[in-house]
Amino acid sequence: MTEGEVKPIKEKEEKRKIKLISQIDDLLAIQGQCYMKGQLKEALDLADNIIELAETENLESFIREQEDLKARIKGILKKREEEKRGQLIGQIKSELAKLEVDFNKAFKVEDFSRVELILNNAKKPLFELSDEKASLKWRKFENEYIDTKARKGIIKQVLKLIKESSELKSNFQFEDLKLRLTYLIEQVQDKDIKDYLEKLREIEKETIAAEDSYKNTQNKIKQISEKITVERERKEFQSAIKNCEELIKLAKSINKKDKVEKYSAIITELKTDLEFEELKESIRKLNDHGLGSLKNGKIQTSIEKFKQIKDALNKYV
Repeated sequence: MTEGEVKPIKEKEEKRKIKLISQIDDLLAIQGQCYMKGQLKEALDLADNIIELAETENLESFIREQEDLKARIKGILKKREEEKRGQLIGQIKSELAKLEVDFNKAFKVEDFSRVELILNNAKKPLFELSDEKASLKWRKFENEYIDTKARKGIIKQVLKLIKESSELKSNFQFEDLKLRLTYLIEQVQDKDIKDYLEKLREIEKETIAAEDSYKNTQNKIKQISEKITVERERKEFQSAIKNCEELIKLAKSINKKDKVEKYSAIITELKTDLEFEELKESIRKLNDHGLGSLKNGKIQTSIEKFKQIKDALNKYV
């Protein structure tokens, strides 16, 4: 290629390079303004654009200059981010310190609704802080709250059972009482609430004794009931009435109203049967006496005896 042919090509390349440098200068001016205004992210984006343009003509000085600038900007941004993060951490720690004070106050007076609210409010700053030591501290607070609330709940149930135990025993609700006792004894032992264990053991002992007595009374009622059935069949009315009275007394002691009503009615029946048997015996004796008087010619005496029989029958009817 001749010198005449090379010269226009070089001139064209020079013009292109000058134009490119002019574009870069324009971007550098804008970049300088962004940098001065503190718009570092925009300046960083412009650095990438300048490098991209400079690479087309292999303008090393521009490329090195922008790479250095990028490094400085990134360092400044990193420092700003660290400072911002430090400020945020300080704010979070301050917020958590205030929440901790509020927690201790509420926990001390056992304001559990307030405690729950504070624990809930601490979750967000703890997540943002992402500090294991702080998280561990607040987990400890939460566990203390859960344990204390559970202990208070158990004590409340224990006091309620102590108050209700006499009535439950009086109403012979032994199964309900025993189930609650078993549960609460386990809970009291698990939570090491020693103050109430002895009292619960005492109630448990009394409940077992009361239930045994109840069952014994039921067995006595059953035995007496069977005895009454036999006595009625044998027409041993007086003995049956006496046993009914004893059975009613036992039934009242364990609040068996159905038994009381049943055997009260049976007593009425037995008394009627007894009265009838006594009437029959009286009539038999009068009849024998009347017949004997008639055989002996004592007609008037005989008439008197039969009249007594009639009066007795009329009175019974």
